[in-house]
Amino acid sequence: MTPRSRRWLPGPPVTTPVAPPAPATPPPPAPGAGKINLDKGRVSLQKNQTVSLIKGGRPLLSQVKMGLGWEPAYRGKDIDLDASVIAYGPQRNHIDSCYFGKLSIVGGAIKHSGDNLTGEGGGDDEVIVVDLGRLPQEVTGLVFTVNSFSGQKFTEVAKAYCRLLDASTGEELVRFDLTSAEPQTGVMMAKLIRQFSGEWEMTAIGDFVKSRTVRGMVKPAAQSL
Repeated sequence: MTPRSRRWLPGPPVTTPVAPPAPATPPPPAPGAGKINLDKGRVSLQKNQTVSLIKGGRPLLSQVKMGLGWEPAYRGKDIDLDASVIAYGPQRNHIDSCYFGKLSIVGGAIKHSGDNLTGEGGGDDEVIVVDLGRLPQEVTGLVFTVNSFSGQKFTEVAKAYCRLLDASTGEELVRFDLTSAEPQTGVMMAKLIRQFSGEWEMTAIGDFVKSRTVRGMVKPAAQSL
């Protein structure tokens, strides 16, 4: 008896796997995207907060003023503090310092208003003008500091603050009020860092240091960058 021949049945069609399309490369983020910027008006920073100096989608590269102010904590007592700014390069290397003894640095792109010996009266006690557009490319970081050359501690100081203003209009852009005090003679108030995309960012620091002069602030300020 011969075995019955089997019928051949076609199998499922063979398909060649097709690789999914490669995802489209997202466009690079716009400068300051996803960060606090200046579009909604004045920014009030808390310690360690950062604001991108972007307005209307464009980096702020004009002249700005960093005003620093303070009041004596005890009536009738003068407070002699010194505001300074320290300029650094990309390797945290110290480029120069602008203070009451050196009122202009980096070709005049940074200028100091001069020394205030009492801290009395309203408004900024000392002002540092920074022309962001004229800063040499080697300057990538600025740290703003306040020191007590006479040795008075920050526990004797009230209402210390720093604020960034548009130099052409006088508009206040960013403000940081120091809400704590330590028995030290120096404080790092804020820093400006140049980003790869070209804009600058300002970060509130508010860290105290034992130093009566800007010279003693160079190393700790570099570590804050």
